[in-house]
Amino acid sequence: MSLVNLSHVCSHLQNASKARLGLTSIPSTKLHLSICLNLQKQGFLSTVLRGGPSPPDTSTLHTGEPLPASADAVSYLRTAHEGSNSADAHLEALVEEATVTQENVATRRLWLGLKYWNSQPVLSEMKMVSKPKQRIRLSSLDIGRIVRGREAG
Repeated sequence: MSLVNLSHVCSHLQNASKARLGLTSIPSTKLHLSICLNLQKQGFLSTVLRGGPSPPDTSTLHTGEPLPASADAVSYLRTAHEGSNSADAHLEALVEEATVTQENVATRRLWLGLKYWNSQPVLSEMKMVSKPKQRIRLSSLDIGRIVRGREAG
């Protein structure tokens, strides 16, 4: 089942790059998070943020700082909006969206910022190499070497 979900993520990222989207989202799982963080580490994605069904605040995207774990989310949101003229109801809605519970865990999303260079997507093609009967595991350094035209390993 995880390979099916990964192939969906690959095709989604490829389609989002071709559509020239700046921000896209995928379902939040540990596997997706580790792959996206490795893609960010290798320079294919600009930002990787955890969030809810609605896109994150644009100020968070520009700084590139990751959203905190759910235990720190309330204090983070309170300090981030301290001194602003936003209403308390808006702040409470943000706190409620940032808190992960059993009821909303299925709605959690990973928000990915796509990169472009000279009006061309940095991540132009992404496909599965591993098959159900032949699993291929690569480190983030090996992925970078393969993409840059060198042999892995």
